Parts: sequence; structure tokens; C-alpha cells
Amino acid sequence: MLGLEQRLHQYEPFFGGWYLRGEIGSGSYGRVYRVENRNLFGVTYTAALKAIEILPEDKNLLDQPEHLRKAAYEEAMSEVETLAQLRGLSNVVHMDDHAVFEIRENGKLIGYDLLIRMELLENVGRTLRYHGGTLSSMEEVQKLGQDLSRGLVCCHQKGILHRDINPNNILRNAFGDYKLGDFGIAKQLHGTMHAQTAIGTKRYVAPEVVHHGGQDAYDARVDIYCLGLVLYQLANNGYLPFFHADMPKEQWEDAITRRLSGRTLPPPAQADEAFSEVILKACAYRPEDRYASAQELYDALQRLAYPQEQPNLALVPEPQTGLLHRIEQAVTATSELRSVAEILHLVPRQPIVQTDVLSARMAARLPVWRIRAPWFPFNKLLLREYVSVAERAFAGRKDLAVLKTGGRMQRIGAGAFAQCTSLNEVRCGSGLTEIEENAFSGCSKLVRCQLPDTVHTLGSGVFASCTSLVSLNLPDSLTELPEKLCINCQQLGQVVLPQHVRAIGERAFSSSGLEKIVMPDSCIRLGTGVFMHCKNLRFVQVSLRLAIIPEDCFAGCTGLKQFDLPFRLTEIRERAFYGCTGLEHLVIPEGTRRIGAQAFDRCEHLRTIRIPSSVREIGDRAFGEQPKKLFGNGKLTVIASPKSYAWQYCKQQGIHVKASESRKNPV
Repeated sequence: MLGLEQRLHQYEPFFGGWYLRGEIGSGSYGRVYRVENRNLFGVTYTAALKAIEILPEDKNLLDQPEHLRKAAYEEAMSEVETLAQLRGLSNVVHMDDHAVFEIRENGKLIGYDLLIRMELLENVGRTLRYHGGTLSSMEEVQKLGQDLSRGLVCCHQKGILHRDINPNNILRNAFGDYKLGDFGIAKQLHGTMHAQTAIGTKRYVAPEVVHHGGQDAYDARVDIYCLGLVLYQLANNGYLPFFHADMPKEQWEDAITRRLSGRTLPPPAQADEAFSEVILKACAYRPEDRYASAQELYDALQRLAYPQEQPNLALVPEPQTGLLHRIEQAVTATSELRSVAEILHLVPRQPIVQTDVLSARMAARLPVWRIRAPWFPFNKLLLREYVSVAERAFAGRKDLAVLKTGGRMQRIGAGAFAQCTSLNEVRCGSGLTEIEENAFSGCSKLVRCQLPDTVHTLGSGVFASCTSLVSLNLPDSLTELPEKLCINCQQLGQVVLPQHVRAIGERAFSSSGLEKIVMPDSCIRLGTGVFMHCKNLRFVQVSLRLAIIPEDCFAGCTGLKQFDLPFRLTEIRERAFYGCTGLEHLVIPEGTRRIGAQAFDRCEHLRTIRIPSSVREIGDRAFGEQPKKLFGNGKLTVIASPKSYAWQYCKQQGIHVKASESRKNPV
């Protein structure tokens, strides 16, 4: 019988065009290989291929009965079933495809090769072994905890326990997001959230699994414990509880026994008091002393990142240079008022007067420094002595390439630099607090803009139609993003949203080149058509607090293939996902009450959508007209509870509907 890798070469090309490019790693549940696919235009795509051999342990049992081979097959297919249920969810490894090949010897069927193609990610465990066993900072450790607890929320909502969370089963993508992987021993629970089998990696396993597995049931808090141990290790210089540097292997078992016996865990060495409290609660010996759910753990980690629901504006002071403000500062700073002179010396030598406002008339007489670089000539404008730029002061100027403001500049007026088609770089000083509407709109050559953390107000359309803009930093002082902020910014691939942003205005990023968007959980409101016609958008992580997907929100996002709806969602409004031709699978969370008209119209590749019984209203043409032939079954399949509103709607509209309780036999 040929070896696994030899058989894999015989199966090439996998899935219609994928070829083996070397082994990445291996474990008890299979080997992982790197595979590549090159299209007709020469573009190479990469992925990971997990290969699982389904063979009898005893080679003398090759003639085993059919039911034994079938049982082994079903056990191996459990990971495929689990990944299929979790498809489309963030912070969980995404499965693209799978295939099963028969292994024969002398014409007899002796086993199977199960191949699973998934996204190619960095293995965190392998990375830690080469970087001292921990991550770059405690903030990064907290982010890992947030991402994985978010993934656990999705898993537990579907009744799935991972049961083997450890660094080797944690992966990271190119954007720095962490994901749960290796669901080979995951447990699908039906009707209860309890399991009994003692299973998992011993160094990370929960006490109740070892002591009570098979006797008393355990629940989802075993995953919380395992994740807590991972966070403990990363916050303790790479060492688990009771482990230390240069510890011989013969003492490892004793250290594990001390942890499993209920000994009090020492605080992690690198974590502060607040983070240590979260970790130690997640690692509590008794399950009832831990976080009751993954959602509670996620909320606790979020409170570390965002201590206050509302940002403390005192931490982001607005620069003020007025006389009254400086007198107030002086009075506050001194215990007693000694003389008027002690206050008046704080008055600026050049007080702010009307001449500090740069008008359009004055702008026309300002010198623009002309510098010829070896590669190209450019013109640079320095505004160091002005507090404000008036409306349309430089609008339409063709001779301006670089703009740099000084520390005194506080306000840029409406349309101040609109249609400056040669402007390619903007650097704003630390005093800037306000940029009014359309200030840089139509600057078609603007590549990057650097805004200081003091900016707290942006007007509508500030960067509208900046078609060359590729880099934009939005300061954390912003709590709202205005409408049409970056509309038609075709080269803008990624934007980091402010940590405390609560609302994003209408069409803020419509028709832009965004490829990825991550919303902080402080965001509670989106405007109409926020990401409309973002055709390059492939990854979206929405705020968990978002309750409404507004009209036209993701309409025309043809590159969007997966989407994780927030579990607090109540309403999907009209045309929210209209024309999202890349969507294949979608799960609408429990608690959603309404799906608007044409919400998923023209989603031509939408294969399955799970609709909860909480939905009480579905608008006209919510799923459009289904094509006659698609994915072999001819129609979109809606998974819903019998006698639910969604079930009745699908029956009336002639949409193929399947009972959510039914399970397909994998063989």
C-alpha cells in the first residue's frame, strides 16, 4: 500500500486545480499540506489541505466488517460536519471544500482518505516556539482572548464544544485576526449543553474532564477553562501554572497534577491586576466559579480594552488658547491668587484675531515652496502661523502637491482644498480639532492623509472622490463618522476604525476599494448604504452590539463570500445584501424579527440560509427569483423550523425549505 503523500500525488489536481507544495505540519488527527492553484492569468492562490487517513489500526483487520469501516468513516467525517455548520462565522477556520477517496489493496476497500481544503493560516503554537513562548504585548494577548471568545460564542450557540483549545489549535491570518482550528474532537450536542467523554490535551484540559469524565457531565465552561490557560501561558512568559524555566520533563506531570488538584494558581507574571483577575476567573477550579458563558468572558476582555462605554473626553483634551481658558488654568493650578500679573503672563504674545483666519483672498498671495526632487517636482505649502483656513480658500488650486499645517491650526473650513487635483499628501499638526465638509473632496491624486488624535469633528464628504487615497488614519478621538466620508475612494483598501466610534453615517465608504472592515463593539448604528458597491470587500467583522443592518448596507459587495451576523441582530432591512453574488452560506441569529424586501435579491450563489423561528416578517422578493440550476439542487435551500413563519413563507414562494432538525448521513 502506498504512503499518504504518494496517494495524494495520485489524487492531483485536487478540487479542480490544486497541487501539493509540501507538508506544513502534522498531529494526531491528520497532516496539513500547502497547496496552490494558478489561474489562466498567472495569479497563484494558496490554501491548506488537511489529509486524514481512515485505516484500521491493526493491519490484520483489513477484512473488517462493513459496519466497522462505516463507523470509522462517520467518526472522521465529524470534523467536516462541524466545520460545515460553522462556515461563514468569524474567528473560526473556514472550510472551502472536502473530498473522500477510497483506499484499496488488491482490489479490496480497506479505508478512506479524507481531504479538507481550508484557508492557509499561521499556526500560533509553532510561532510561539520560535519567539519565546509569548506574543509581542499584553494588548495582543487580550486581542487573542477577544477573538477566540468571540469564536466560542458562535460555536456554543450552535451546540458545539471544541474541547481541545491550545496554542497549536489557534491560527492567525494575514490581518492579525485569531481563529479556532482543528475541530477533530469537537462534540456536537443535541438538546443539552453537556458532554461526558474524557478527551483533550492533558496540559490544557479542565479538571472536571479528568476527574469526572464519563461519570458526571461537563458543559461549555471546559472551553472557557482551556482558553483561560492559554491566556495564562501567554501572560506568564510562556509557562503554564506551576511550570518554570529549565524545568526537567520528569517534573511536568507533577506540575499538571498540582493544577488539576485544585491548587491556587499564582497570578501571571506579565499581566496587570485587572487582566490577571480575568484570567484567574476563567481558570477557576470549580466550573461554577468561572465565567458562565463565552459571552461573559468576551465582555470582560472588552471592558479591559474599553474601560468606559463612553470615551472620557477629558483624556482627549481640545487645544484651547483663549484668554479665559488660560486664566482658568492659572486659577486652578495655584492654591491662592497672588497677583493679576501672574495670570496675565499666560496670555499669548500674539492673541488670536481675525487675521489668524486664512481667507481665500490671502491664500491667493501665499507663497508655495517649489522644490525639485530628483525624481519629480512638487510644490509644498506650509501653514504654521494660522489658526483657521476659511471656506474654499485653496479650492481648485492646481499647483499644490504637499500640505503641512502647524500646531496652531485648529480648523479647516468647508471645501478649503476641494478639487486640488495635484495634492498628494497631507500632514496635519497636533492642534487640529475640526475639518468641515468636503474639505479635501475631489483631490484625485491624494495618496495619504495623516490626522492627529486631537481631531474630534469631521464634516460630510471630507475625502469624497479621493480616488488615489490608499492610507487614512482615523483618530480614536472620533465617536461618529460622517456621511460620505470616503465615498468613491477606489484605492482605499483598508481603514482602521476608531476604538470608540458609535455611529457611521450614510454611504460613508460607498463605492470604495475596501477589502476588510473590522467594527469595534462600541459601534451601535450604521447609516444607509455604508458599504454599498464595495466590490473588493471580502472580510467584515461587525460589532456585536449592532441590532440593525440598514438599507443597502452591503448592496453590490460582490466579493463578500462569508458574513457573520451579530447575535443581537433584530432586523435586516431592505436590500441590505442586494447583489452580493459571492455569498454562499448565511446563518441568521436567533432573535431576528424582520427581513426586509429584496434583502438577499440577486445573491445568485447563495446556497443555504438558516432562518430562526423568531423571524415574524419577510418582505417581498427577500430572496429574489431563484435560478433554475444552481449547485446541483436547483434552488436556494432555506433551513427553518416547521410551522415557523419562514417555513410558511418559503412554501408560498416556492423556495426549497428544509427542516432545521434533520441531519444528513455523511455516508
